[in-house]
Amino acid sequence: MCFFLPMEERRIIEISSGSPADLSGLKVGDEIVSVDGEKIFDAIDWEFATSSLSDGDVVEIEFIRGGERFFVDVEVGRNGIGIELAPLQVRRCKNKCVFCFIHQLPRGLRKSLYVKDEDFRFSFLYGSYITLTNLTEDDWRRIERQKLSPLYISVHATDDTVRKKMLGSENIPPILSQLRRLKNAGISFHTQIVLVPEYNDGDVLRKTVADLLDFYPYLSSIAVVPVGLTEHRKNLPRIRPVLKDDAVRIIDWHFDLRNRDERARNVLQLADEFFIIAGEKIPPMSYYDDFPQYENGVGMVRDFIDSAENWKGEDFPDMSGKNLVIITGKIFAPILKKYAAEKLKKFTGANLKIIAPENSLFGKSVTVANLLSGQDVASALSNCRRDGNTIAILPPKILNEDGLFLDDISIDKLKSSTKVPIYTAPDDVHNFAKFLNILNT
Repeated sequence: MCFFLPMEERRIIEISSGSPADLSGLKVGDEIVSVDGEKIFDAIDWEFATSSLSDGDVVEIEFIRGGERFFVDVEVGRNGIGIELAPLQVRRCKNKCVFCFIHQLPRGLRKSLYVKDEDFRFSFLYGSYITLTNLTEDDWRRIERQKLSPLYISVHATDDTVRKKMLGSENIPPILSQLRRLKNAGISFHTQIVLVPEYNDGDVLRKTVADLLDFYPYLSSIAVVPVGLTEHRKNLPRIRPVLKDDAVRIIDWHFDLRNRDERARNVLQLADEFFIIAGEKIPPMSYYDDFPQYENGVGMVRDFIDSAENWKGEDFPDMSGKNLVIITGKIFAPILKKYAAEKLKKFTGANLKIIAPENSLFGKSVTVANLLSGQDVASALSNCRRDGNTIAILPPKILNEDGLFLDDISIDKLKSSTKVPIYTAPDDVHNFAKFLNILNT
């Protein structure tokens, strides 16, 4: 008798009642080894092996139960086979990037916040950025075979010496040959460059962008993002932030390149923060194409501005007599006040107060809204009226799926301690009027 070691990611965690899997005798806890001889290692493999099957098809499923191997023929139903495999277990990053935000976290936060992921599967599924530094040959063959496209690649620099220095490791494969392999396999990719002054700016940045443009049209986008620094950098390499002169210089260079090179015009974009640091106008909607780097902070401000400009009074509820308190980050507060505050007051009739607290968890240099802690919000709301007419609105994505802030304060605890109704703004700014109507009922 031969026994096999378990592999968690191919284990069945749910079988739909009455499904083909259920009727065939498969059970929760069984491990899927193959489908018609095609090896299964995780849920992505399962999806690729079964997504093209049709009602009435019969497949042979190889599985392990109790350490023994079995085979069963399963007839595919109208709704598929009826199996859900275990979630992917994220692969960890072993790089020691000089700018890594995880290394700049204060001690004592929940363990999950210290996880550094470097998993090509998460890049394909969720748009997580990876450096391509931990891929095995089997990984590469799988990417090529399954056409896992697009991927999201943290490039930072195409000069190998500079990139090794930035990633904090000498064991870094040449990025250009890796991108060439993706291109040859028909895999498209989005890229990001975290701009660290005196590391990868100037000539290094110009070379990096020029090298990347050679991969167009497989190169889908380039986002240049300023490095984020907290006050917790003890024993870490010295890094200075992007200053106004840096931002102005990079903005001028990138616009010049976009004007001269159609490829750059199609793919090269700067994070909103560059324009805010420089005190320059946010580019028009046409600059962002289809917003390929929105979640990277590229185009969020323009999206908000245009949405606010299109607000109509009849879409907003009457909130006369109510106090509307909006919590946001220091970097966004001026934009909120300039483009939305007067309209909100006019359309709702509410008394509006915009509060941008300093970040006590990461330090004054961190000014984005979704990195505020529960304590920051509690302090901001400490002087609010508790007369039943005050409503507080938090930034989207400030809470995790369990309703916790970064410092593990729960939204329920915050509501209880402040005695103020608290709501989280919608992810999509276009739904803000609808959101206010719902909470006003």
